[in-house]
Amino acid sequence: MKTLLIFPSQWYPTQPYLSTPYLTAYLRSKGWEVEQRDFNIESYDHFLSAPVINGLAGKIERKLETMRAKKTFSIKDKTMMDVLATGLKFSSVIAGQVEDAKKVLRTPERFFDFNAYRQADLIIKSALKLVSDVYAPTVFNLSTFESGTRAEESTFRAAESARDAETNPFIDLYDQVLLKTEDWSSYQVVGISIVGISQIIPGLTLARMLKERYPALHITLGGPIFSVNSNQLLGKPEFFKEFCHSVVTFEGEEPLNRLLCALKAGDSLATVPNLIYVEKDEVRINPERVEMRFEEIPPPTFDGLPMDKYLSPYPIIPILQSRGCYWGKCTFCTHSYVYGHRYGKQKTMQMVSEIAAHSKRYKTKYFTFSDEAVSPHSLNDVSDALIEQGVEIKSLALLKFEKVMDDTLFRKIKKAGFIFLMYGLESANDRVLALIDKGTTKEAEHDVLMRSHNAGIWNHAFLFFGFPTETRDEAQETIDFLKNNLESIHSFGPGVFLLNRDSSCYQFPEKYSIKEIIQDPVTDISMNLDFIADKGMSRSEAVEMNDKCIKFGESNFPSLQLWGTLPREHFLLYLDHFGKDSLGGKKSKSEKETKSLCQA
Repeated sequence: MKTLLIFPSQWYPTQPYLSTPYLTAYLRSKGWEVEQRDFNIESYDHFLSAPVINGLAGKIERKLETMRAKKTFSIKDKTMMDVLATGLKFSSVIAGQVEDAKKVLRTPERFFDFNAYRQADLIIKSALKLVSDVYAPTVFNLSTFESGTRAEESTFRAAESARDAETNPFIDLYDQVLLKTEDWSSYQVVGISIVGISQIIPGLTLARMLKERYPALHITLGGPIFSVNSNQLLGKPEFFKEFCHSVVTFEGEEPLNRLLCALKAGDSLATVPNLIYVEKDEVRINPERVEMRFEEIPPPTFDGLPMDKYLSPYPIIPILQSRGCYWGKCTFCTHSYVYGHRYGKQKTMQMVSEIAAHSKRYKTKYFTFSDEAVSPHSLNDVSDALIEQGVEIKSLALLKFEKVMDDTLFRKIKKAGFIFLMYGLESANDRVLALIDKGTTKEAEHDVLMRSHNAGIWNHAFLFFGFPTETRDEAQETIDFLKNNLESIHSFGPGVFLLNRDSSCYQFPEKYSIKEIIQDPVTDISMNLDFIADKGMSRSEAVEMNDKCIKFGESNFPSLQLWGTLPREHFLLYLDHFGKDSLGGKKSKSEKETKSLCQA
């Protein structure tokens, strides 16, 4: 049962993602022959190339000729013609510089020249904009892929989009490039890991083409997208006819092992836990659910992944200290649902040994702790072990505000190499925090941020506006919190609340004064749903407060000039290279002022 695991387009191109590395390592430990491919970074390498850009220019010319041949033009036509003409005008410049732009991001000396970085970033984004223009109404950039028709929210529209070569750039990519790079007849199973909304159309397009062209393959899909939407696939055998033979939900290591066993033995798929499949034209969801103890899963392997192709000057290795969330109560979040409200963490010394091995093999000190949130206890133990073992890292991590985080802990984790911490602030109003069930208070948020800042750590805060029942005054309190903590909050990312399917807010709407959840049967796999609440701000008011917060940040956070250009993995590298204060991190009053990089 030779198996190929694929991470499809379209995701951030800065580092590998952990889904296929974990699955590959586990299946190999069970004796299966498994390979893995990162089609995401390979697709970026394709689109960001001079021949492809020149080819796009030719398509733009032909598209313009067709549009100009019309006898009458709508306002939409005129706008599109202007966009295409502008893209065509600059296409030769983009084609001439795009290869060098990739080299800038892969070369340390040039990567840390911010003017060179900014120019490379502009060229790369302009190249992807050309893709968007040619395949309009699609939107293709470094952070997303959107169909323009909401096809990623609908099994029906996804089937249409996966066959529409006029609006789907991945059809030509797979047909002309990536499918030719494998001997598909040598495999029996292909697994495609779809972890984000931006991967739905690219991933399903790949699945459809493989299923159609290589009928001997068993195509299975996995990832949180279909775990959250598992019940939405009931009664839709056409989804499986179009795209796949099975879907593995939730944690996939042992279910995928059991799937291979069943396929090899010719057993019924009813024996496979966590599986959705079709039998006699009926979609079935097997009731058995299996998760493993996280410490029993072998460490991920990056064998087979093109580590030199990621758009970073050094390998940046993702690490999981835990699976699930140790808190698991936030009422807007679906992570606890995906992990079955389970939390498991690695043995500390095993993980530190894993970090040391990756550091030596890939000649890097850069790691990103990808946990939903690292607990204070785990941070303490990992930091002790890293310091004792002399393992040098520079890392970021996501944290939850906890009162037990004291000065001693922050000094220790800074010494261990945690220089960049990202906090789920969400709100600075105690009533809203209690309704979210964050397990913290405004006072605790303030104290933790100041302790972390005093230890020399960069603090980034995530927040959002429009949680059900939140008022304008309560939203303003969050903006005022930013204003009153300029010294200890160095960057932030605001947003507007989204109602996630299977979150606590979704399951118990009455608790949050939600009187109606708007569910369109066409957008059956939409991850985020509109709603109407009896109390609090409307969505338009939440957008207004978010815009107000952004405007405030533009005036008071010079670091946002960098944050708007650098993805978080690159920000980590810049932070290590230039230091916290040079990137706009506020100094304490006793420290000498210096000119920051983003003000230079």
